[in-house]
Amino acid sequence: MVEEYVFCLNITSCTEPQTLVSSILKPVLILELVFGLPGNVFALWILFFKSTWKACNVYLFCLVISDLLLLTGLPFRIDYLFRSEDWIFGESFCRLILYIISVNYSASMAFMSILAVDRFFRILHPHHRICRMSVRQAIMLASMVWMVVLLLRLPTALNLVLASQKNSSKLTCHTFLSWTWPSVQMRIYNSVQLIEVLLAFALVVFCFVRVSFHVHGRQSKGAHRRVKRAVRLLLFLVIIFVLCFLPTVTFGIFLQVFSCSEFLMVCFHASLALTYMNSALDPVIYCHVSAWFRDTLKGKTNSLGLTKFKMSAKTNRKR
Repeated sequence: MVEEYVFCLNITSCTEPQTLVSSILKPVLILELVFGLPGNVFALWILFFKSTWKACNVYLFCLVISDLLLLTGLPFRIDYLFRSEDWIFGESFCRLILYIISVNYSASMAFMSILAVDRFFRILHPHHRICRMSVRQAIMLASMVWMVVLLLRLPTALNLVLASQKNSSKLTCHTFLSWTWPSVQMRIYNSVQLIEVLLAFALVVFCFVRVSFHVHGRQSKGAHRRVKRAVRLLLFLVIIFVLCFLPTVTFGIFLQVFSCSEFLMVCFHASLALTYMNSALDPVIYCHVSAWFRDTLKGKTNSLGLTKFKMSAKTNRKR
């Protein structure tokens, strides 16, 4: 039974526009779950049983854990849509699921930014001490990042997320309530969230631009395949930020300013589907960073007779 402190609000005007995109969101979220879960489970298996542990693999492991957290909550969001936006799992679980989703949002950006900085130093400053970080140091850094992320996203779990619609027994479980009915504390939190996204995006763009100029400079003509792969990785990170992270916080800010505009509500709910998509796209990152992930994937497709990929010399030397 839902707790007695569930709020009753007239949010019909805010929830009605979502029905315009609900029929599209359901198959999109299902596809993200179908493609994202196997890719991340496969990455977790590679990291534990196939690859050697080093600093960048610690960051990849954290990214995988972040994605798996999101993917475990995704079935409940899919169920919610199939029930015509009626949440049946209670107030506490609503808060937990939305907290997990918001933690994935911050953790993914944080560890993608760390990977971008790692590639930046390895290409432009290969003798810097950052490039010689031990696994223990990487674990300490990752632990600090997780502590900051978990604390930073705590207001999501404490804010109003579950409400009953007027003249209806349905209970809605939405993050947009923190944007359309924000307290002073939530306005501050939303502003911090915007700054967080912009800073992480600016850092990734900076790394991409600097490494790209380095690769196309005179000193890098005929650049090594590893360097070109780093450029592709950084470009992909920029695309993920533009596609998956920026739209949600942007339309959230617009909702805070303009309230329940039908167009903004449609855009906001559509942007949430893009946010979830980062977990399905992240295996592309693993391919660019981890030779073990890349070669194991090549080996599986080669064994099926679908491809004839060549393995990297690095992993072959350690077999």
